[in-house]
Amino acid sequence: MRKINVRSFIPNLITLTGLCFGLSSIRFAFFEEYKASLICILIAGVCDALDGLFSRILKTQSELGAELDSLADFLSFGVAPGILLYLGVLSGLEIWGYVAVTAYILFACIRLAVFNLSQSKGIQSSYRGYFMGVPTPAGAGLVLLPLIHSFLGFNWGTEYLHAAAIYTGIIGALMVSGMPTFSLKQLNLVIERRYYLRFFILFVLIVLLIINFLWQFISVAGVLYFLSLPVSAFVYYKSK
Repeated sequence: MRKINVRSFIPNLITLTGLCFGLSSIRFAFFEEYKASLICILIAGVCDALDGLFSRILKTQSELGAELDSLADFLSFGVAPGILLYLGVLSGLEIWGYVAVTAYILFACIRLAVFNLSQSKGIQSSYRGYFMGVPTPAGAGLVLLPLIHSFLGFNWGTEYLHAAAIYTGIIGALMVSGMPTFSLKQLNLVIERRYYLRFFILFVLIVLLIINFLWQFISVAGVLYFLSLPVSAFVYYKSK
């Protein structure tokens, strides 16, 4: 009888956990519990980072894991943010809000399909330190900024619905664009021992900010990431 390797299931279980949080996000969105819905998407993002990390550590990469990861990403960072954004912000725009959200979801689907195709054919879809286009999890964070800002009292998304719809379409287009974007995932960050204390203090500070000022932290991080997009393209092409 073939012995089952439990280690090979760990990354897939983390992926499926993220998928469950993506489904829960949709449920909370329909009940108008928008903050809970958004938190579920954030947890799904953590699961997305952990499944790849554990897969590399345990050396259990597989085609099944890659397919599950893409399906989970599509639901958690494509469908769930789209539904949340429409119900929480763009529903007042009726058909045009629906069109903008649908375009975003389709762009997310196209990005993941192209990524899978490039992986299966051995085509390089990312370069050291860079992704080509905005990654789907980052796109979900950016597209939800109008809703996050409304939690802080900045209601530009709900007050200027057409601007929010155009913004949604732009984020979707950036995901399928060839724009180089900074990627910490592609970097091998080696921390020297003398910097361990500084790194630990920075990590604790970030955790405290997330716990106490979650929406402010996400808002600032999202805006800084958005502003970094032209900078990343400039640095990339200059280095070439």
